Amino acid sequence: GIIALVAVGAVYQKYLNGEFGSPAAAFAAGIASMFGTETSKAYGTIYALLTLSVSVFALTSLDTGTRLSRFMFSELFLKEGEATYKDARGARKVLAHPLFGTVSMVLIGCILGGLSLSQIWGLFGAANQLLAGIALMAVAAWLGEVGKNNKMFFIPMVFMLAATLTSLVITVINKCKAIGAGTAAWGDWFQLFFAAAMAVLAIVLVVEGAQTFVRQIRKRKRLLNQRNKRKIKEIPETVKAFGIFLIRVTARIVTSGRLRLFLSKWKEL
Repeated sequence: GIIALVAVGAVYQKYLNGEFGSPAAAFAAGIASMFGTETSKAYGTIYALLTLSVSVFALTSLDTGTRLSRFMFSELFLKEGEATYKDARGARKVLAHPLFGTVSMVLIGCILGGLSLSQIWGLFGAANQLLAGIALMAVAAWLGEVGKNNKMFFIPMVFMLAATLTSLVITVINKCKAIGAGTAAWGDWFQLFFAAAMAVLAIVLVVEGAQTFVRQIRKRKRLLNQRNKRKIKEIPETVKAFGIFLIRVTARIVTSGRLRLFLSKWKEL
């Protein structure tokens, strides 16, 4: 993060003048300028490698996203106990087919490719941070389920979910205003649909997570109360057992004649 800030700061004025076509090119130029002038071989080599690495990152991210999206899309139409699309019936068998899911995700990717970076970046960032918040909630729920301490996850989880949902709600409101004013393009409709879908799904997951945490808290309180009641019941039993032990010891001393021998010795003194 610090290196990126330094790199962008080195070419910030050129970026404002429009000398770079994309933020990736500005970042590559800033890093390359640390190793030589624009006419040097070091500058050209580093600039080319960094630009290529950004492109490769985008391509691998697209490939991974398409695969994961296809998996999740297919699983949406599979019932419990159904392993693959072959176990499904009717229309679900077609919708859960890997080919149908792949084609659907590729079409959505092509639609995204028709949007500008500024239109995609907001939704991409919201989805990325939303995934982080959901991951924190899942880990906290799992730790609570196995009886471990999960309080350290609550603050970052709430912060991530609150920031992401706020961003999505603001996006939905702005796109609705643009549509109401009649100035919306098809990209605005696209952003509205996906922002609203992510917000609704996130709220559903947050509600389920909150219900899970409340259930875990009640379970811990119930177990604690049962443990305290068990301890209270054990106290009289312990006192009773100790009293019986004293009575038995005293009776044994008396019947054994040792007490009378001790008293006679005491009188002689």
